[in-house]
This record gives sequence, structure tokens and C-alpha cells, in this order.
Amino acid sequence: MASLKKPLSNKILASTPKKSKPLSLLDEVEKGFVSLSTSHKKMKSMTVALSGGIDSVVLLHLLHQLQKTQNFTLKASHVHHGLSKNADKWVKFCEKLCTKLSIPLDVNYIKLPQKKSLGIEGEARQLRYEKLLKSKTDLVVLAHHEDDQAETFLLQLIRGAGVKGLSSMAHFDDTRRLWRPLLNTSRIDIESYAKKHKLKWIEDESNQNIDFDRNFIRSKILPILKKRFNHIVKVISRSSSHLAEAQHLLDDLAQIDLKSYLKSDNYKHKLKVKALDKLSLSRAKNVLRYWLEINAQLMPSKDLLDELLRQVLTAKKDATIKIYLSKFYEIRRYQDEIYIVPKNKNIQKKYEIIWSGESEIILPNGQKLTFKKVKGRGIHLKFLRDQKLKIRNRQGGESFKPDSKRPTKKIKQLLQESDLPPWERENLPLIFVGNELAALPNFGVDQKYQVKPQEIGLKIELT
Repeated sequence: MASLKKPLSNKILASTPKKSKPLSLLDEVEKGFVSLSTSHKKMKSMTVALSGGIDSVVLLHLLHQLQKTQNFTLKASHVHHGLSKNADKWVKFCEKLCTKLSIPLDVNYIKLPQKKSLGIEGEARQLRYEKLLKSKTDLVVLAHHEDDQAETFLLQLIRGAGVKGLSSMAHFDDTRRLWRPLLNTSRIDIESYAKKHKLKWIEDESNQNIDFDRNFIRSKILPILKKRFNHIVKVISRSSSHLAEAQHLLDDLAQIDLKSYLKSDNYKHKLKVKALDKLSLSRAKNVLRYWLEINAQLMPSKDLLDELLRQVLTAKKDATIKIYLSKFYEIRRYQDEIYIVPKNKNIQKKYEIIWSGESEIILPNGQKLTFKKVKGRGIHLKFLRDQKLKIRNRQGGESFKPDSKRPTKKIKQLLQESDLPPWERENLPLIFVGNELAALPNFGVDQKYQVKPQEIGLKIELT
């Protein structure tokens, strides 16, 4: 009878690979931060969205610990909506916490509009993001976790969202500088971390109000799904990741379509109609969605997107198109291009700004003027020795002569002959030396104030 094989030696058994020990929550966050810094750019400053709830308190504590091994500055931002009678107490809690950790805190007070077109949840979220995105920081860090991702997916599914909506929240949103390091972390793990480190947090009583859709899904729908399907949250998270990959492919296709028909990368602020006219309906919609996304616009409904595309493609070239996009923006068409235009941009009070040597000035309507000394261009510096350079908006009747061989023209006539859209003509700033019109940014300098090719002038541009 053949002998049985000898058991494996202890030496061989010892070399058998062992399961790697799961990373701690802090290690996971550090791994994500290092990866983000490597793949994008050095992240030197971060702002944490701090509500005072358990999720954001844990995130703040993690990033505070991360500062010991990584080089970045950290601050927190709290938004006071005024919706709760305890809102002032939450501010004091956040102030006390940040003082204890020696972390600067910005408190932003916002007032929700009377007419809430997006609902209370939607309006509060939009205004909160607006405040956060105005932070002068490399990264805005949010405490969304795995359960939040599942709730968002179900919300979007109920609303009939497409691929973009169902891909839910991204770990990193390059366009808006948003990072969600806890997106693969469960609510249970966050609670365990808070208890282990004896952290304190506040409870928002509105989280129990199931009149809000997200709260209804969190307290009524997800518990049932979890009871029936143990891993439902992780499965939804995986589906969101698959859809996010599909969205990346659609974005790549949109870029290909834009470059193929425009032969240019300059499509951020305006879009040529011919780029849409040569595409199938589904690809034209995809390009429109991508264009709105890179301009930080909320995705319109299917009906609004269909109507937008219909008007853009069927209207005559000289037709006036104005389509309501959101409370703040509208779509306008001029000649063969469509633009995203801030609403009421034409309504502007008179202003006069004295230039004091700055490299740039932000105008009351949000436009930016840049000033640079260059050879052979701009306003001759000799005129600025004894007189002040002033920036004013148009008041009507101004004349301009950029070419000594051509007659003086009214500004109104000059702009009508240009390709500048009508709404931008009204907002064009005028540059005066003393009380004389010297230059129109991006148009030229009056012949009296021009420099010769070898002389140094002040070049002024509008961006």
C-alpha cells in the first residue's frame, strides 16, 4: 500500500501569504490624499465642510491627524441656514471644536429664498456649495460616506436621472475641487471611530423628518433593503462606480466631438451651433450636457434639454434666443454661437474706478481687467505721469478713433460692427486718461494715446 504524502513542512506553511491587515481609517484617508497629490497637483490647503454632525466631526479629526505626516494648511467652513432653532448652538459647537484643535473656522450665514424652486433641501444644498466653492483653497473636503452614496443613488433613481445622476458622487471632482475621502467608508465604521476617539458631535433634529426625501430613504427604505440584501450599500456603491466610468467615456466622446467639429479647444464659454448640427440627437445632447457641466451648471431636466436643443438647431441665425437655465443663468444665442449668460447682467449701476497700479481689477459686474506693461502696445506711459487712469461703464454718446487714417466713430457704431454679443456690448468698460476716452479693452487705443513700436505702453485686457 502506498504511503501517504508527508504533511507540508512548517517552513512552507510559514511562507504561505497571509491576508493583509485592513488599513485604519486614518491610513485610508492618507492613502487617498497622497494619491490625489500625486495624480493632480500638490495640495497645500484644504477646507472641511463642518456641519457639526458625526460625519464632518470625524473627517475634521482625521485631517487634523493627517497634518502630522502631510504638509498642508487646514481650515473649516460652517454654513448657518437658519432653518433650525438650534442653528446658533451649532455655530458655537463648531467654534469650540475648532478652537480646541487650533483650526480656523469660517461661519457663513445664508438666507433661503422665499420661492424655493429646488425645494428646501435643494436650495440649502446649492447655497451651501456656492459658499464652499468660493473658499480660497486647493480642496474642499466633504464627509459623504458609503451610506450617503446609496441614498443619493436611490434619490436620483426616483427622479429618473440618467448616467450622470446615477453615478452619484465622485471621490474627486476636479472641476469644483471637491474631495470625498470617506466615500467608501460605512456609517458603522465612522461611528466606531468617533466612539474610539471619544469625539462629541451634534444631532440635527431635521434628520428625523421623513417629509424630506433623503431622510425618508435613510430611515424607511434603506433599512428594509439592508434586511433583505445584506450588502446592498456596497452593491449600490459598485453600481455607481460603473456608471461613473460610463460617464467618463461619454465625457471623452463629447470632447472628441467638440474638437472634431470646432477644430479648437476654446469651447468653455461659448459653443458653435454647427458642432451640434452635425451630430446625431443623442450625441448632441451629450455634448450639451458636457458643456453645461464644465461651466459648473446644474443639469437641466430632459424636457428643458430637448427644448434647448430644438431652439438652438431650428432658429434662424439672427433669431433672439433666451432660455431660462436656472435662477442665475440663461442660454443666449448670437449668430452661430450659444452662450451661458448670468441673468440681469445688463442691469448695472454707474461706476468709476481709479487705477492705482494694480495688476488686475474686478469690475462690479464680475468681469476682470488686467494691466501689463509691454513694448509696442497699450496706452503711452507718459500720459499717466500727471493724470489718473479711470475705468467707467458706458453712458452713451462716447466717440473713439483707434486709427489715424480713419474717421472718429461712435462707440455704439463700433460695437455694432464687431462680433461682440449685444449683452456684452452694454457691459464693456471704457478707459479714460483724465476725462478723455483713451482705450477700449480688447478693441484698441485711441490714436492720440498710442505708443510707437519700440516704446513701452500699458496694455489693458478684459477677461
